[in-house]
Amino acid sequence: MEREKITLSKTYLNQYQASFEKRYEALVFERQELSYLHNSVEWGNWIYDCLKQNDIDSMIDALSTVTVDYHPGRLAVNDLRSKKNLFIGLITAVSNWAARDRLVDNELVLTAADVCILMCEETNSYPELLQCAYAGLAKISDLMKQYRERQYHPLVKATKEYIYQHLHGDIKLTDIASYLGVTSGHLSRTFHHAEGITLKQYITEERIHRARNLLRYSDYRITEIASYLAFSSPSHFTEIFKASTGKTPTEYRRDFSTSPIEKISPKK
Repeated sequence: MEREKITLSKTYLNQYQASFEKRYEALVFERQELSYLHNSVEWGNWIYDCLKQNDIDSMIDALSTVTVDYHPGRLAVNDLRSKKNLFIGLITAVSNWAARDRLVDNELVLTAADVCILMCEETNSYPELLQCAYAGLAKISDLMKQYRERQYHPLVKATKEYIYQHLHGDIKLTDIASYLGVTSGHLSRTFHHAEGITLKQYITEERIHRARNLLRYSDYRITEIASYLAFSSPSHFTEIFKASTGKTPTEYRRDFSTSPIEKISPKK
C-alpha cells in the first residue's frame, strides 16, 4: 500500500490553531460558569483497575454509570456519536496503558482494541454500544489475566511471538533459532523446560486453537482453513483436529458454529 504524504501549510495551520483557541476558550468559560468540569479520567482509571484485577462485575458497573455519575464532555453534535467517541477513546487508552505497563501481549491487546472499536462504530443504539464496549474490555481483561498467569522466559516469549506471526506458514525450529540468534538445541530445551511441551506440540496446539475459532466464527471452507494454517492436506488437518478435539472439523462447526450474522465471510 502506497503511503500518501501530506504537505501541511504553515498558514493554514495557524488559521486552524486560531480557530481551535477560540473554541477552546469559549468552552472553558462555559464549563467554569456551569461548574461542569471533566472527571472522566477517574472513570477511565476505575475501569483500567477493574481490568487489571479481572473484576468484570465492577467493570460493568463502571460502564453503566458513566453518563450518570461522570462528566465525559460532549465529543460530537449527535448524542450517540458522542458516546461512541467516548468509548473508542476509552478502549484506545486502556489497551495502550496495558501495553505500556507490560501487562499483556502488545499485538493481541491492540487487535482486541481494533475489533472492539469497529464493532462500536457499527452500533445503532446506546445499549448496543455498551454491550460492544463490554465485550472488548472483557477480552482485554482476559488477555491481561492470561499474561499475568504465565510469566514467560524472554526467549520463550520471543518464540511465541514468532510463531504467532508465522502460523500460516511452514515453521521450522532452525528458522526460529536463526531469527532469535540462538542454537536450535538451546531453544528447544529452554522452551520445553518453561512450557512442559515441545515446540512442535505448541505449534500444533496454536494451529488447532486458530482452526477452532475459524470454524466457529467464519464461513471459510475446511479446505481453506487447512491450507491457511499450513497443514499438508485437508485429510491431515482432519486427523490432527480430531485427535485434539475428539471431533472432525465438520462436526465441530456443526456443533459450535455461531449464527450467520456474526460470522466473518471470506474476502471476495
